[in-house]
Amino acid sequence: MARFALGKHTFPALARQRALDAVTDCLACMFAGSREPLAAPLLKVLPSVPQAQDAMPSILVGTGRFASPADAALYNGAIAHALDYDDTNHPAYAHPSAVLLPAMLAVAPASGASGADIIDAYIAGFEIFGKLGRAMNTQHYKRGWHATSTFGTLAATVAVGRLMGLDQQQMVMALGIAASSASGLRANFGSMVKPLHAGYAARNGVLAVLLAREGFDAAPVALEHRYGYLPVFNDGIGFDAAPLMSLGEGLEILTQHGLALKPFPSCGATHPGIEAALALHVELDGAEIKSVRAGVCEMAFSPLIYVTADTPLEGKFSLHYCVAAALVWGDVSLATFTDAMVQDPRVRALITKISMELDERWRGDGEFSTEIAVETMDGRRLVKHVRLAMGKPERWFTPERLRAKFDDCTSAFPKGLCDGVYDVVRGLDAAGPAVGLLEKIRLQTQ
Repeated sequence: MARFALGKHTFPALARQRALDAVTDCLACMFAGSREPLAAPLLKVLPSVPQAQDAMPSILVGTGRFASPADAALYNGAIAHALDYDDTNHPAYAHPSAVLLPAMLAVAPASGASGADIIDAYIAGFEIFGKLGRAMNTQHYKRGWHATSTFGTLAATVAVGRLMGLDQQQMVMALGIAASSASGLRANFGSMVKPLHAGYAARNGVLAVLLAREGFDAAPVALEHRYGYLPVFNDGIGFDAAPLMSLGEGLEILTQHGLALKPFPSCGATHPGIEAALALHVELDGAEIKSVRAGVCEMAFSPLIYVTADTPLEGKFSLHYCVAAALVWGDVSLATFTDAMVQDPRVRALITKISMELDERWRGDGEFSTEIAVETMDGRRLVKHVRLAMGKPERWFTPERLRAKFDDCTSAFPKGLCDGVYDVVRGLDAAGPAVGLLEKIRLQTQ
């Protein structure tokens, strides 16, 4: 893993373009997340300063403030994932960019990295996410671990260690340090702790690299030891280390389902159902609904743990709420997940008419294939099946959709300055220093 992390790679143009789109998308999510309720307590607890200092060079996105690299990674990771609008990866069943980008931005000033270096490190870190998923899932996920944090801690270490120029021995030590800090429990889905997991992983990776660079040591067998990362996280069984022996072969960012941008700010398992319901909203044309059946795969029941949502965060993990909102309003956006919307009587009444059932036709599907069937009071039956969510490689965002999402996420900030941030990030894969992007982000909040 250390050899791959530090190797000289020539990544394909398509891999670089997808990485750049993901960085653009994640930065947008960070701006939007900086206005979410979890930001305020984090800002009160994490030490920060109003302007950059040599000892605290890392920006807190959306605030114009700065903090230590580790604290900035924690804050920016949490806000990146706050809306559950950031990208995903299968088979990791994790949110890579919300870990990788905050970790890399935190060390960019100290590392002197170029924009092209950021893209290289992103692809390398993403490779760790995907290969760990192949080695450990779906058993790791089913055991209750949130892979954004558990896999993300190692992935962030690889990305940051590459940017900071560690040697191979230091990288081995950093991975050993990181292995003991990885955690994240799925019990906290639907609360502020879920996005905090992304922050933890980003922080863990930064801290592990900085410690290793200063000579802090760890067990060199912390991953494969019988009491190490791989066996312990999978209860001693159910993992396959072979994918980790082929890092860089069949790049994860180029696989069929490797990277997915999100069209809706909710759990990815809800997205096929939302899209189906939005299509049916048009066909219903105001007709009264008698019942709704959502036919889902077996894995959908793991993250979708709420029926009637009492908070916006719970709504993001309720297929019932997301489908009801789509059928009632014909739109699912950032505005859908507010206290007022969650308490809307029309939506809450419709939720009682929705059943979420295992559909044997796609029981083992890993992409959350969903069929929505609506029966109306006037006797009609309307059906829509969505096999694969929008934003997957097969259904990648157009440049126009990516820009529209960026504009939506940054709507609370001055448009002219947001345009400048967008232009700079779209040109990131170049030889110039990455600190140019950080300067644009800083100006955007003043």
